Amino acid sequence: MLTSLFDALGRTVARRPLTTVAVWFVLAATGFLAAATGLGGSSLLDRVEVSAPSAPGSDSAVADAVLGEVAPGGGAVSLVVRGVEPADPAVASTMGSLSGRLAELDGVATVVNPYVLDGGPANPAARDLVAEGGDGFVTYVLLEDATGSDVGARRSGAAAARDAEAERAVVHDAVVDRLEAVPAALRREAGAGAATASGLVTSTALVDDAVRDQARDDLRTGLLVALPVALVVAALALGGLLAAAVPLAAAVAALGTGLGVLYALTYLPTRAVVVDASLPAVVAMLATGVTLGNGLFVTVRFREELHALSGLAGEARLLRRRRRDGVVVEAVARTTATAGRAVALAGLALAAATAGLLVLSPAVVLGAGAGALAAAVLALLAAVTLVPALLTLTGRRLARPGAGHRAAAGPLGQRYRVVRERAAHPRRVAVRLVRRRRWAVAVGCLVVLLGLAAPAVALQVRSTSAIELLPDDAEQRRFVETLAASYPASEGAEVTVLARAAPGDVGPLAAEIGGLDGVTRVDGPSTLDPAGSGTARAATQSVHAVVGVHTGAAGATSREVQDVVRAVRGLEAPYEVLVTGPAATQVDLAGSLAQRGWPAAAAVAVATALLVLLATGSATVAAAAVASGCLTLGVSLGVLVLAFQWGALTLPLGVASVGGIEANVLATVAALAFGLGCAHTLLATSRVAELRAGGTPDTDAVRRGLHRSGRSVLAAVLVVVVVCAAFMAGGGLVINETGFAVMVAALVDLLVLALLWPAALAVLGRRAWWAPRAVRRTYARLS
Repeated sequence: MLTSLFDALGRTVARRPLTTVAVWFVLAATGFLAAATGLGGSSLLDRVEVSAPSAPGSDSAVADAVLGEVAPGGGAVSLVVRGVEPADPAVASTMGSLSGRLAELDGVATVVNPYVLDGGPANPAARDLVAEGGDGFVTYVLLEDATGSDVGARRSGAAAARDAEAERAVVHDAVVDRLEAVPAALRREAGAGAATASGLVTSTALVDDAVRDQARDDLRTGLLVALPVALVVAALALGGLLAAAVPLAAAVAALGTGLGVLYALTYLPTRAVVVDASLPAVVAMLATGVTLGNGLFVTVRFREELHALSGLAGEARLLRRRRRDGVVVEAVARTTATAGRAVALAGLALAAATAGLLVLSPAVVLGAGAGALAAAVLALLAAVTLVPALLTLTGRRLARPGAGHRAAAGPLGQRYRVVRERAAHPRRVAVRLVRRRRWAVAVGCLVVLLGLAAPAVALQVRSTSAIELLPDDAEQRRFVETLAASYPASEGAEVTVLARAAPGDVGPLAAEIGGLDGVTRVDGPSTLDPAGSGTARAATQSVHAVVGVHTGAAGATSREVQDVVRAVRGLEAPYEVLVTGPAATQVDLAGSLAQRGWPAAAAVAVATALLVLLATGSATVAAAAVASGCLTLGVSLGVLVLAFQWGALTLPLGVASVGGIEANVLATVAALAFGLGCAHTLLATSRVAELRAGGTPDTDAVRRGLHRSGRSVLAAVLVVVVVCAAFMAGGGLVINETGFAVMVAALVDLLVLALLWPAALAVLGRRAWWAPRAVRRTYARLS
């Protein structure tokens, strides 16, 4: 049934190739236009969100919501000035004048720096505003909440929100311009005390803009590097540029349509789905790499069918009676019924793995799952519709000798054949080694792969701030590093405790927290007062007391701080206690992912096994494919921990340790690594199952099937490796981690398919094709 279904699909596409190409062209063009221009509105990269993942409903998320309700609504803009003498009278005079003009700006609530205090930098209250080394100072400009302005009072609903946002942006930009001019004003007016003055300005809006700019660079750089390199790799694998252009065109179509789907997702409520700023590059990488690999696999099979049918064209009248070239139509139909069927089932396995992300609670992870699922489905559809249509339009041109055959027949043919023979020698050696030392090869591969997967047990899930998404040399990141190094008092408590009680009632709890292991100091308790008026007070509904917990740990999300979070949550109190902070968010996020992740993983494993069973008819192969996916997943996570959590690969990769793996990266990599491992195993085994179904003995079917499909599958996997490596050139943290992990997963698949899988099939023999009788009957009917 499946074979006839895909055969009919192939014939339909082959008879109407221009219609198929036109539909994909419209979809891709619309997607590209929507993503780039917004079709008259904001573009895709202007609409993406810059937010850290959190576990909805957790203690940390509820506490953050309470703190957000009482925080100043207008935000703040900060300036760090370096290379000045803060106590210099000329500097104090200049800054006093500049601070006064800043405070007079419409929309500015207050200005905080040493020069608005009595006595200036000599005031004890200014200690935290002056650099520890005495060579700079910091200025904070707090903005008014635009929702309380005249514009917000005159209008309501969405219009008021848009007007308030526009007014806030105008005020913000004016303040940024004034602050950026401060160092130059100091150098000009303050004399020797500020001769080398320089400054760094930051705000939440500036950080968000920098993250979006980095996302643009990641996407642009990845595509500019990936597409030409992938074209070269495909041309070498297929022996010509025309053949390579077919999967490349399909990849571009899937890429454009995928970006259009992401653009549509940005209009969903952020409580349901969050399209993170790094997601467009991840989706582009996945759509490009997987579609290229699938298209290459289908194109190789089409050339085989075309060569096989071309010799029969003179005898088969049926092939000459069609409106189009009958040989080409029949070759497309056979290709779609065989390679297209295998690619569709492999694509469904990848789609099932990415669909598992849709049950996870963080909206950022759910958005990543929706984007990855869209890319997987589009790669599948392009491989079984657009690629056959393009192959039909190429006609018999792909049956002509490729560049390799022409080189062999040319003047340098003898030299070319010698080089080709030497290049093929290692492959023949590997094949003989697998046949003769099957047990040793299988055990050796397993030992190496399990050793690489071992570090995954130490994986730490982390919630990344927007600053950490930027490269090390980004101005906004340098601001944070300067503030932490020169103004250590600006660092707040690592753990914040909110108690729904009066501060006097929370005193015993604060004392108990101060006695916990790892706690060095406790601030408070103090009353949490709303910054606004009755609206915020009504939202909180009662008084909260705040306790700041200091640990002195090297990192705000280190294991020591996480242990303190768990210890505080273990204390008993007669009132509600909420614990938040980076470490608390990380603990809650890891717990949320584990709670929903394991059931989702089990469902994905079952669905994938059923798909492999449907493709091969073997329960053993289905179980082995799931095991292969798990092995690929383990190795990719293990190497990811080595590179980005432990920093063991800093020198060769140029990446620094970040202390953990981002939650959205972990979920996305888990789905992609497992899905790709199963999909590649299914593709490699599909030809073997096809030969067995045709009556070929098991041993010959394995040998011939792996030989015929091996090179195309390995080339498809290599294309994924090249594309992932190209997208890592962008420099963003998320795309670096995701691209690196998926590249490692593809390299593991190369090793598994080249050595471990042939050895496993040789060891299992006929047992590799065992299945219950009912399953065999069902497989026979469906196939």
